[in-house]
Amino acid sequence: DYEQNRFTFRVEDTGCGMSIQTRTARLDRVRIERAEAGRIHAFRRTREYTAIHARRISGSFHASIREYLTILANPFYPYTMNILLVYKEADIATYKMLEGLSKLEDFNIYIASPQSYTDKKIYGNCTPLDLPVITSKFNWNVIRALRQIIKTYQIDLIYSPSSSGLSNALFASIGTRAKNIAYRGTQAKLKRFDPTYYLGILNPAVEHVVCETKDIEEYLSRFIARKRLTTSTKPFDIDWIKEAIRTPKQADDIPDDAFRCIYIGATKNRPFKGLTDLIHAFILLDDPRVHLTIVGEYGENDFQLAQQSKVSAQIHFLGQRSDAISFLVTSQLFILPSHRDASPRVVREAMACSVPCIVTDIPGARDLIIDGVTGLLVPPSSPQKMAASIRSLIDNPERLEAFAKASREHIIQDFSVKAYTDGFATLFRSIKKA
Repeated sequence: DYEQNRFTFRVEDTGCGMSIQTRTARLDRVRIERAEAGRIHAFRRTREYTAIHARRISGSFHASIREYLTILANPFYPYTMNILLVYKEADIATYKMLEGLSKLEDFNIYIASPQSYTDKKIYGNCTPLDLPVITSKFNWNVIRALRQIIKTYQIDLIYSPSSSGLSNALFASIGTRAKNIAYRGTQAKLKRFDPTYYLGILNPAVEHVVCETKDIEEYLSRFIARKRLTTSTKPFDIDWIKEAIRTPKQADDIPDDAFRCIYIGATKNRPFKGLTDLIHAFILLDDPRVHLTIVGEYGENDFQLAQQSKVSAQIHFLGQRSDAISFLVTSQLFILPSHRDASPRVVREAMACSVPCIVTDIPGARDLIIDGVTGLLVPPSSPQKMAASIRSLIDNPERLEAFAKASREHIIQDFSVKAYTDGFATLFRSIKKA
């Protein structure tokens, strides 16, 4: 019935041992079930959906008939792509990107993660799949499970945001049609003659690498052809901080009229995070109006430096907190003192909370703010310049307020989840087409 955009028929051929039955149904997702291999394909039609159930009894004629019926049932065939995410636990930006892709006609999204994470919310039409815990770059149980998934769901592309997930996916996809896509979000240096890197990002079987920043892409171009590199900075949605806005928090012993600064980050055994510089900046500032809240795991040396200083009562160490964003809401200024830091999510969180940022002028991080509009850039490893920038905003509340308003608008306009999703859709389609 072409006007109704649907069809119903039954074919039986005892000569070739074939039994095929189709039926029409209005479903959110349509699955073509291949019982002989346990394969499931999800195809979507615009208005009406046709589910085809094919069961092989015997005979080689089955494959060609099944292919023909697949083409009839799915107007996007053979352009429907089966995408697999391999990760222990992806961040919300990645999940939202996959949710957006899963709602497009030509994508089927599968998320393979350890069983301990499968109870978390599944976004959009993504299909969750169990995977053993990834403990190393070569885990036989993980490789075996991934290989079964690749074959069962006829995976076209595997996206692995973690190095261990990528390595196991590369082993699992040997001899299959699945292409591997990697992610690089760190500025850590690669070692060309270190064989472990060839288990992952430098492996020739990696079809493409998605870079978090242009600086990372530029660095990787020394090792990987530019045509196999793309930059896609993670987005942020102000809806992601709604809970923090509903439950604002503040460290104890901070006066109501204090100027409240904050730093969030894990700095223990990570001197490149620059917490020592930030503490020195506050010692130089020596302003009783200003208080600093530090959220995240910290080292004993930094703690002692603060405690033994004349501003010890103004620096508050809270340690690791799952509700760290709630402390941003009550802050007036966020400071990032890092010597290197690719594209810290916490800067986006601060701007979404209308908190201006002082950020060190380093690759990646500096691209998140607009200097003089949403915040200020300062040289790395310069407590003096950092202290001067903090003082300039304390003494100019009108400018601080303008920064706060512009920060939120910057997140809304320039860190769109839709634009991020569209970029991945274009990339995946181009790789599939190639």
